[in-house]
Amino acid sequence: MEEISLEYTDVFDKNKIKNIKFETSKIKEKFNEKSLFATMVDGKSMQPLISHKAVLIVDISNKQLIHDEIYLLYYENKMWVKKYDSNKKSFISINPSYKHLVYDLNSIHLVGKVLLFFNN
Repeated sequence: MEEISLEYTDVFDKNKIKNIKFETSKIKEKFNEKSLFATMVDGKSMQPLISHKAVLIVDISNKQLIHDEIYLLYYENKMWVKKYDSNKKSFISINPSYKHLVYDLNSIHLVGKVLLFFNN
């Protein structure tokens, strides 16, 4: 099995540079290995699916929008992890406590698709 190792900054541990390793077989769809990067989640809007401090694996070459899939967005100088709702053409939170966090497709910059995540 082929393994991928990606660096990320742990913003919760004095900005230490860390590595995450995983087997390529864990990703269940086509991806561009050179376009993968890892980042951490700061927030609870995607719980219970994705936890605060989870590490995300994102493919920045994948911009195809699919209903109910998870994406990384850039909006108002921040990155956001949200689920795509094709009916409303917007990105939404999963956690009902954060249902007010809704981002219209035309107001965001799509960074990429979340292919994998590791909850802490």
